[in-house]
Amino acid sequence: MKRTILAAVLCAACLTLGACSVNKGSAKTATDAASTEASTEETMEEESLPTEISQGDADAIVAEKLEGTKANAIYNDLEDVNDKNYYTYSVVDADGNELDQMLAVDAVSGEVYAYDFDNEELADFSTFSLYNPQNAEVSWSGTFTLDKMQVTLDPADDNAFEFEFTKDGEVVNQGVAQVNGNKASYENDEVSLTFEFESDGSLKVEDSGNINSCAGIYAKAE
Repeated sequence: MKRTILAAVLCAACLTLGACSVNKGSAKTATDAASTEASTEETMEEESLPTEISQGDADAIVAEKLEGTKANAIYNDLEDVNDKNYYTYSVVDADGNELDQMLAVDAVSGEVYAYDFDNEELADFSTFSLYNPQNAEVSWSGTFTLDKMQVTLDPADDNAFEFEFTKDGEVVNQGVAQVNGNKASYENDEVSLTFEFESDGSLKVEDSGNINSCAGIYAKAE
């Protein structure tokens, strides 16, 4: 009888220990799963953050923007402006005078802005006092309009772009213009066209050939 009772007690103890072992295992598994999930979420959050360029990259971008001005940029700081990071620079002109305007480089996109340090305001680089539209990088693309006329530019390669003039939906002229610096030209037996961007972004077209001239200043289409 005693053996029977002892066996029953041992059996109950084993069952209890087994249950505790299962519970501990389940708890550990749940903890590991929660840890893995938190780690995965943290990794995904880090991967979703935009990658910032280095200060060295920003230095090179600013130097290129100031090329030909004989001015120098002096690194100031990485600043938070409107919840975005910018590398900021003071600018000293050819005479050694520090300009009132500063420059700021978007730490993600690399876009350069004129920067008002006192008011923490950014403005388009074209408002910078040493900005020279002749040095601006030209993108020969887009659609431009003038009254009922419309011209569309589509890059063909680094040195040429396709153009098409239309009026009331009908093609008036088309061809491939060759790029030379900040101007481009096209010529055949009937027309001699030159294309040039104005400082406000409009497209100036001159035509010294065709009596049905495409000449004029075309505004960028909305």
